[in-house]
Amino acid sequence: MFRFPIRKTIEAAGVLAGFEHSLRISRLRLLKLLYIADRESLKETGRPMLGVKAVAMDHGPLHSEVFDLVKGEHIQEPAWSRFFRNAGYHVERIADPGRASLSRYEIEKLTEVSERFSPLDDWQVADETHKFGEWEKNAEKGTSRPIPFEDIIDAVGRSSDKAAILQDARDKATADRLFGP
Repeated sequence: MFRFPIRKTIEAAGVLAGFEHSLRISRLRLLKLLYIADRESLKETGRPMLGVKAVAMDHGPLHSEVFDLVKGEHIQEPAWSRFFRNAGYHVERIADPGRASLSRYEIEKLTEVSERFSPLDDWQVADETHKFGEWEKNAEKGTSRPIPFEDIIDAVGRSSDKAAILQDARDKATADRLFGP
């Protein structure tokens, strides 16, 4: 339903990598923190931050296109590589992508999520995502199963306004197709 917001994704990853002294963040931590921030944005505002297709994998939910981007397997990888490079199981920020596509709320949410999970190691962060209802409902060992957006809406407690959230998402998708993101 949503269009992949490459610029916003790069900027959000830049914010999260900026909390690390070395500007290096593990792939796992980056993917989980982005998912958590996106999910919490949906819960708090009725809109996800990125709104990218989610999948349930063995180590928890994540955004499939962001995972492909980080692995270097996405068509938008050249845009990503201007700001990040892979260093083993880590992503290193090599240039500051800025924050022009992010709202103040989104920057604050990324900051808050990063700080809240900073005491946990990467695997503990991943374990926290195993408590999410949408992951529990869709996870199947050894697979990568899509998580319907409706399941995330329900899991964050927004079922009562699900129709409005879905209509807003459809309207945004239409506007993006017509006018660009």
